Order: sequence, then C-alpha cells, then structure tokens
Amino acid sequence: MSFARLLAPLALLSAFTACFEKEVGCDDYAASSVQLAIVNEAGDPVSGASVIATTEDGEIVCEDWDSSGVYTCGYEVSGLFVITIEAEGYDPLELELEVGLTDDECHVETAQATVVLIAPAP
Repeated sequence: MSFARLLAPLALLSAFTACFEKEVGCDDYAASSVQLAIVNEAGDPVSGASVIATTEDGEIVCEDWDSSGVYTCGYEVSGLFVITIEAEGYDPLELELEVGLTDDECHVETAQATVVLIAPAP
C-alpha cells in the first residue's frame, strides 16, 4: 500500500470533522469588567470617590460617569481585581473581585457589587 493511499483517508476524516467544529463569532461589544454601586449607610449614592482597581496588568482608575454612585472598572479585563475605595468622610475600604470569561471566551462576565461606605466614629 502506498503512502498516498494511507494519507487520503486521514485527509478525508480531517475535512469531515472540520465541518462540525463550532466557529465562535465574537462581536465588538466591550463588556465592563467590574461595576460597583457605592452607597453610604443610608443607601444614598456616594459620588466623587477615588476608586482604583489593581490587576496583574496594572492599575485601572474606575469612573462614575454620571455621578450616580455606580463605578465602572475596566473593559474586557479578566482576573483578580483588588479595589481600593476612598471617599471624604468615610473609612477607606478594600475588596477583591474575580472577573471570569463567558463560556465562548469572547467577553468578560461583569462582576457586580454594592459597597457600603461607613463614616468613622466621632
């Protein structure tokens, strides 16, 4: 049996199985990595806080786009986020959030949390 006759069935099998492989069509949507609702003890939004997320790739400044107290930290960054929150009149706070990927690995699964800042005791 020639070498070519051995390769022909393998090539056909490879072509056949390639037809059934699922192609993942990722889109251009950019998912936020972390969304934090920062509130005080009364449940009122806290805007103007300094919110910094540290990942293995460096620091990300989290932004409160509309002064609603909801801060967004990065886009399409996965991994461990160590987040430091400081706001005038409140005790500083640090938390950790893990950001994973969607099943198709096209986007991150946005980690969401509500953070209550506490005013220091007088």
